Amino acid sequence: MSRTITLNPLSISSIDNAIAEIRDYQKWVKQKTIQLAEALSRVGIYEASFRFAGAMYDGNNDVSVERSQNNAGEYIITAKGQAVAFIEFGAGVYHNSSGAYPLPKPDGIVPIGKYGNGKGSRQGWVYPADHGIGSSGVEINSNWIFTRGNPAAMPMYYASKEMRDKLLVVAREVFGND
Repeated sequence: MSRTITLNPLSISSIDNAIAEIRDYQKWVKQKTIQLAEALSRVGIYEASFRFAGAMYDGNNDVSVERSQNNAGEYIITAKGQAVAFIEFGAGVYHNSSGAYPLPKPDGIVPIGKYGNGKGSRQGWVYPADHGIGSSGVEINSNWIFTRGNPAAMPMYYASKEMRDKLLVVAREVFGND
């Protein structure tokens, strides 16, 4: 929204009016900024939820994605579940030997192939069937599932990328309505 403020520097009422218009504009910008953050968070939660739900993963995909707002008005997208790190960063060298994740991994994320006493460094391994068969596991018998792990699906990475990519379009929608 483009605004023009006319000011007669020799008139107290003109200065008062200009100050009032600037305060109104500040309120408008703050309101639109909150709307922008909310709209971008909708883009992010959709992308993360869609990618987590559709990820190739052997085992129980127990991931849930939530959006919350803190006291500062910021939106936070959180993925919860035992499978989050395996789906985000990948598991096993079969699908991830080239270091598929494009960013440095956060502290506490074990390098590919090192989790599970290093079994992920093999081309395949077995895990207990009670953890679920997942999307590409092969049941060996009623007790064991064979897997080659899973590629890094990067739902949170792609959610942040999608929000960045759509920033200008969403900002034009939000700020252009008035």
